[in-house]
Amino acid sequence: MNHLLTIGDLDTYQIQSIFDLSEQLEKYPKPLLTGKNIAFVFEKPSLRTKAGTEAAINHLNGNVISIDANLIFSSGKAVPFSSRESLQDAMMNVSQWCDAMFARVYSHSTLKKMADYGEIPVVNALCDQHHPMQALSDLFTLQQNFGKDQKLTITYVGDANNVAFSLIEIGLKFGHTMKFSGPENYSWNEDQLGYFSLLAVEHGGTFIQTIDPFEAVYETDVIYADTFISMGEEHLYDEKIKYFQPYQVNSKLFSHAKSSAGFMHCLPAHRGIEVTDDVIDHKNSWVYQQAKNRMIVSKGVFATFLAGETTKIKTNGSVKVPSQEGTSINQISKRSKP
Repeated sequence: MNHLLTIGDLDTYQIQSIFDLSEQLEKYPKPLLTGKNIAFVFEKPSLRTKAGTEAAINHLNGNVISIDANLIFSSGKAVPFSSRESLQDAMMNVSQWCDAMFARVYSHSTLKKMADYGEIPVVNALCDQHHPMQALSDLFTLQQNFGKDQKLTITYVGDANNVAFSLIEIGLKFGHTMKFSGPENYSWNEDQLGYFSLLAVEHGGTFIQTIDPFEAVYETDVIYADTFISMGEEHLYDEKIKYFQPYQVNSKLFSHAKSSAGFMHCLPAHRGIEVTDDVIDHKNSWVYQQAKNRMIVSKGVFATFLAGETTKIKTNGSVKVPSQEGTSINQISKRSKP
C-alpha cells in the first residue's frame, strides 16, 4: 500500500514525475478519476488545502466525500457510551466505499494509524509535523519561476514548524541551499538537524541555520515566511510573539535579499505580524501563485495514486493518457517509506 504522509515518502524522481503530470493535466485535463471517491476528513480548518484539492479532483471527474471528523477521530479505542467507534473500524468502513483518504489531523501519529488500519492510500493534508502537499506546491512554484535545473538559495524566516520542515526537506532533496532563521528556543532539535545534514550530504544541498535574519536573507533567491502562531497555539501568542518580532519580513529585511528575490508564504498570512503589506503585495510576491499551485499539484498527486487503475492503458512502465497529441506520462513507481 502506498501513502503520502511525508515528503520522505517520495524520491526526487517521483516528485518530478508528479510535477510533470500536474503540468500536463492542467493543460490537457482528462477525466482520470472517473468513478473514484476520495474521502476528506479534516480535524483542523482549511481553505487552500480543502478547496484547492477538491477543485482538482472535480477537474479530473472524481468525487469528494466529506466526512465529519468527529465520526473518524472520536477515540483511539472504543469504550461503551463514551465514544462512537474505534479508528480501526472507521478506517475499515471508509475503505469499503472510497479509493483514497485526504486527512488533516492534529497528530502525525494519527495519520500513521489511519494508514495502518485502512486499505486505501492516505494523503496528508497537514499534521503537526509535516505539510507535504504545501511543500510540493512550493517547489513546483519555484520551478515555474526559476526553471527545473537552477540551484537556489531559499531562506525560511520564523518558526520551526511543519511547513518549514517539509520545505527544507524537499529543498535539500533537490540540492538547493536551505537557510533557516528563527529564535534559538523555537528551533530544530538534534534529530531534525541530523536528518537535514544527511539529506544535504545525500543530495548535494546545503543547510544553514542562524539566529540573525539579516544574515540569513543576504543575497538569497527566495524568502519564505509563515505564521508565528500555528493552529492550536493561539493561547501561546503573548509568550511567543516577543521572541518572533525581530523575524518579521518587512521591506528592510526584504531589501537585504537579491533585488530579484521572490517572497513566499503558505497562507493564511497575518499581515503586520510575520509579514508587512509592502512585502506580501510586492510584485515579486508569489503567494497567490502558490495557492493556485495547490490545486494543480493535487491533480498530479491523486492521479498518481488512482489514475493508473482508471486508464488501464500501460506501455513500457508508462500510463498513456489519451489526449490530442497522445502524450505519454510516466507512471510513478509505488514505494512505501522505509
